[in-house]
Amino acid sequence: MNKWDERFVRIAEEAASWSKDPGTKVGAVLVNDKRILATGYNGFPSGISDSLERYLDREVKLAYTVHAEVNALLNAAKNGAQTAGSTLYTTFHPCVNCAAAVIQGGITTVVSPTVHSAPERWWDSFARAGELLLEAGVNIIYY
Repeated sequence: MNKWDERFVRIAEEAASWSKDPGTKVGAVLVNDKRILATGYNGFPSGISDSLERYLDREVKLAYTVHAEVNALLNAAKNGAQTAGSTLYTTFHPCVNCAAAVIQGGITTVVSPTVHSAPERWWDSFARAGELLLEAGVNIIYY
């Protein structure tokens, strides 16, 4: 990674700190030509109560949470930013659903931690995500 990649990873880490999830905090930054298009973090949709009680109920948390990668894509869309050809920096390897969204958003490069930096329960989804991203021609850079 170069110095710009390192900077954008640090910004993704800052975005992760905005998450109210007490267990897992994930951040993402969408970038094109060294310009930030959008940021995202894992959390409930805007306007939905994100109380600690809801986060502590795993079933509710999993049902309501918008992942950081999708949140960044949706924030870019809301602001009219073009995501085709962009790079996504994330603090957690994308799951298979986020990988599909990344592909649909035209993102060409994903910069993320290695698969094994996360809890084992995610590894199968990460492996499938990696297969999708590779098949779609999305470059993956691990840090």
